[in-house]
Amino acid sequence: MQSIILQFKKQFSLEDDSSTNSDEKSIETPKEQTPIFHNVFKLPITYLEESKIHSLAQSVSSDLELVVSQSDSDPMYHILFQPTHQFARELVPYWSLQFTSDIGYLEDTKQVIQTMSKYKESLYNETDDTKENFAPNVEKVVEIWKAVKEDEGFMDRYSYIDWNMLRYLNSSASFLQLFSMAQICSPIFSLVLPFLFFLVPFFLLKLKGVDMTIGAYMDMLTTITKGHFIGSILSQFKGPMSLEKILYMLFFGAFYGFQIYQNIRACLRFHLVITRVNDHLFELKKYVTSSLKKMENFSAMHCAKQSYSAFCGTTQTHCNVLHSLLDELSAIEPFAYNYKKAASIGYMMKCYYRVYSVEEYGDALQYSMGFEGFIDNLMGVWENLNAGNVAYADYLGKPQSKKHFTKFVEQYYPAHLGSGAIPNTCGLDKNMIISAPNAAGKTTLLKSTAINILFSQQVGCGFYKSGTVVPYTYIHSYLNIPDTSGRDSLFQAESRRCKEIIDMISSHENADARHFAILDELYSGTNPTEAGKSAYAFLKYLSKYENIDFMLTTHYVYVCKKFRKSQRIRNYKMGVQPTDAYGGYKYTYKLETGISKIQGAMKILKDMDYPQEMLDNIKACG
Repeated sequence: MQSIILQFKKQFSLEDDSSTNSDEKSIETPKEQTPIFHNVFKLPITYLEESKIHSLAQSVSSDLELVVSQSDSDPMYHILFQPTHQFARELVPYWSLQFTSDIGYLEDTKQVIQTMSKYKESLYNETDDTKENFAPNVEKVVEIWKAVKEDEGFMDRYSYIDWNMLRYLNSSASFLQLFSMAQICSPIFSLVLPFLFFLVPFFLLKLKGVDMTIGAYMDMLTTITKGHFIGSILSQFKGPMSLEKILYMLFFGAFYGFQIYQNIRACLRFHLVITRVNDHLFELKKYVTSSLKKMENFSAMHCAKQSYSAFCGTTQTHCNVLHSLLDELSAIEPFAYNYKKAASIGYMMKCYYRVYSVEEYGDALQYSMGFEGFIDNLMGVWENLNAGNVAYADYLGKPQSKKHFTKFVEQYYPAHLGSGAIPNTCGLDKNMIISAPNAAGKTTLLKSTAINILFSQQVGCGFYKSGTVVPYTYIHSYLNIPDTSGRDSLFQAESRRCKEIIDMISSHENADARHFAILDELYSGTNPTEAGKSAYAFLKYLSKYENIDFMLTTHYVYVCKKFRKSQRIRNYKMGVQPTDAYGGYKYTYKLETGISKIQGAMKILKDMDYPQEMLDNIKACG
């Protein structure tokens, strides 16, 4: 039966209009779309006290390549969360909006991640050996959502009553059953009627006791089809044939053929709608069942944690709504050609309309999509922990002594994971000035430290062997300052960024705040002499504040020497080993104490195959 219908669909070029429209929209719509769960699902961190939630500037997110990578490597969040489906990927940008200094929340988050294995096991029955259905069928769920919630022609497409006064009938299974039967019976009756016309004369002649002859049959057929197309055609055979009669019969024949074609299309379209609605509802039932279990199990495991109680409360509220939806979908079964399925068409159409019209159902489904992304993100962190790629952080309150500071042991840049990453231990007991030639790894070290501080204040772990964090309330970045219209504008942009940091640190409103800043080659938009002096003045000003930790990279030995005896700043350099008399060297990428005296321009020019004469002249200049 199903194969016959499929052949008819191909023959009549019958396609699903809604899916076609959806494909067209996907081509025309920009790649970056607002996630379905936007404004409905919120990360647990957003439920904390406002004073414990700290915004992350967009410039910092961009500089650290958290969401969008500026190279061939994956964005930092993708390396941490390892998203496996659309909802998980779409949730990633929401992590970049904030971090927290709430140590209680961070400790709770560590416990949540530690129990992800137990949580995952709780989702399966003892008899379930496959355990392959942890991730939802996201493509199908999105298809259903777009078909139901984003199709402006939904009411017409599925033949619902769109008159406001009678819309309540769309929630009546009995009415929709009758309405659906009327829809399918009308074209079927139109198709069957001609065959009935040809059969009825036999019975009528038999009842009248008239002998069955061709003449008697044709007379009876002409009589009962009077007023129908068949009768009109038969009447043309009376008398001599003419061109007018032939054209008349051809016209009506073509018209009737088209009517038959339309009736067949109507039947097939009805079948397509019913099978599509049934498929959507059954897939939705499976998704809600799975997602509901994930949400309820998570709430049961973590609702007792104080910092997760509000999040779990919201989750449970949406669970209650999903239970109501699941109750309505409980009778939905896979499509089959039988009387039971035919008798349940009205109920199916009612359920489909309810998914479309009940706002609470829509909100709960949106929330579940965000929750699916959240669980997938946490699972990615847990897998990184199991693989030894990241480690949990320890936390200290506000500094009480010189031993109370942020420190990462053997930290590394996430993008170097699996490619021979070289770890460095970095302690912020003093502010750091790092000098080295270009490409020695100093900026990478800055970014690694900022990323690990951020991750530690979001999910309780980072890319290091061990870490101790004194939580910060502000993270500042002085990397990739935009140059919009020449060197003067670059210097102004750099100065403006520095002034923003100064204003925030010196503000009385932020007296209790803690700041962390990464600074890459201060004031490079002006000449080296003024840049060095300005950098010295800026760093000296910052160093008088005990509530800021900063790391600076520089090529200016002048700046490094000015802080040799500082009690608040320590000089570091990236390890470099000379290899020849022309300034050649190789990088060790290891952090060392001291000031780098190596001039890196010669190596770059040599690597770019500059003429030897030029290299000799540079060397001769001393």
